[in-house]
Amino acid sequence: MMRDEFQLSVREQCVMDLLWEGGEALTSVDIMERCNDIMQNVTYVHRTINSLLNAGFIQACGIVRYRTQYARKFVPCMTREEYAAKYLFRHGIQAELLGKVVVALLKETQGDEKTGTDKVIAQIQNIIDFLKEQTDDSEG
Repeated sequence: MMRDEFQLSVREQCVMDLLWEGGEALTSVDIMERCNDIMQNVTYVHRTINSLLNAGFIQACGIVRYRTQYARKFVPCMTREEYAAKYLFRHGIQAELLGKVVVALLKETQGDEKTGTDKVIAQIQNIIDFLKEQTDDSEG
């Protein structure tokens, strides 16, 4: 069975999390230092980087000198949110199911606690307003 192109391995997920959360370009040396619990040697790091490059998840964005050699720096090609949207779409979640997905996600993340509900409602209202503006612009 062939692997889903949007299903990240544990190592790939580690690298993507570093890039998404750090907000800065990283070299293979940076990645190895920060993911040393699952990247036992440089071969794992290079294979993981090449896999992410080939899949279009990351791109090289520069070169830095590291001791006597040069190392490429990498950045993500999409945000975590864009990745999640593409993953869901490829697994059958279409736009008409968006409301149900939002409700399920809220239940999953909030559980019985209702803290932060006002903030979530405000974000959803902003989305509604944005979509209404786009609908009005396309009709008018």
